[in-house]
Amino acid sequence: RYQYYLQVKKDVLDGRLISSFEQGIRLAGLAVQADFGDYNQFESHDFLREYVLFPMDWTQDEAVLEDLTQKVAQEHRTHSGITAAEAELMYINEVERLDGFGQEIFPVKDNHGNDIHLGIFFMGIFIKNRIGRTTVIYRWNDIGNIAHNKSSIVLELINKEENVLFHTDDLENAKYISRLFASRHKFYKQNKICTE
Repeated sequence: RYQYYLQVKKDVLDGRLISSFEQGIRLAGLAVQADFGDYNQFESHDFLREYVLFPMDWTQDEAVLEDLTQKVAQEHRTHSGITAAEAELMYINEVERLDGFGQEIFPVKDNHGNDIHLGIFFMGIFIKNRIGRTTVIYRWNDIGNIAHNKSSIVLELINKEENVLFHTDDLENAKYISRLFASRHKFYKQNKICTE
């Protein structure tokens, strides 16, 4: 639990998982409770200014950060009496609700040279285009095979004559992505009853 908590906390602080300001404040309050204990044991919460509370891509404006830090102190107060283990589990549960949790996304190009994001999640493979377009999902049971050819990734779809092609920057990226997708696809096929 503790190691998983540290990993998801790092994902949040590094900006790999996106949270709203409200979610970020809630998460920071839980992290302070998990890492430092109850609110009332501190005479001052000035130490929070030195503690990394928010994702790196959040604002660097001192006034805004001070306001957010005060909100975290108030959030921390609401968690008094919760053990570190309980706070870690609450943090993990909160992170699991964030948009993008459990997904891994790679920047690629489609057959027309457009920049897109190719991602993987428990149900299959998805493609996010420019903002405003709907996400395309290929479920695991719709995919026959996944391979790479030089710096391209090929999805062979069941019941469709044409393949879906994506282009990466180099051969190593294509190899990594296709192997990751193929291993998840294989896992799905081997555990189809459980995953459905």
